[in-house]
Amino acid sequence: MYRRRRSIFDIMREMEAEFEEEVESMLARLKELELSSRCLEPFYEFLEGPEEYVLRVDLPGADRGRLEIRASGRLLRIYAPCNYSVPYREGVRTCATCYRLEVELPGDASWEGARQRFREGVLELRIPRKVREYRIKIE
Repeated sequence: MYRRRRSIFDIMREMEAEFEEEVESMLARLKELELSSRCLEPFYEFLEGPEEYVLRVDLPGADRGRLEIRASGRLLRIYAPCNYSVPYREGVRTCATCYRLEVELPGDASWEGARQRFREGVLELRIPRKVREYRIKIE
C-alpha cells in the first residue's frame, strides 16, 4: 500500500483553517461578552497631525451631560451611557446601556491643552503633541 506524503501546502491550508476557526470562536466569545455586559465599543478614528492627535468617536444616542472622559498616563478612557437597541441574532435584538472605549495614545501626547467637542453624536478630542525639538539660537 502506497501512502502519499502531505505537501507543505496541505499542512499550511490545515493550519490556516484551524487559525480561522479559532479567530471566529474568539470573536464570537468577545461579542457575547460585550453584549452580556451591555456595553458597546464605539467606532473611532485616530489621526496623527504634525502638532496634534485627533480622536473622533461615534457615540449615537449618548447624552452629552453624562459623558465621562478620563486620562491617566497614556491611557484614555471614554464612558457614555446610552439606550441603544442592537441586533444580536437573526430576529433577536438586545439593548445596550453604554459605550466604553480605552485607547492608548503615543508617548508624545500631552493632556495639557487638550480640547473636546461633542456634536451630533460625535466626540472629537484634539490632543497636542509635546515639543520634541527646540531650536537654540547661537549668538
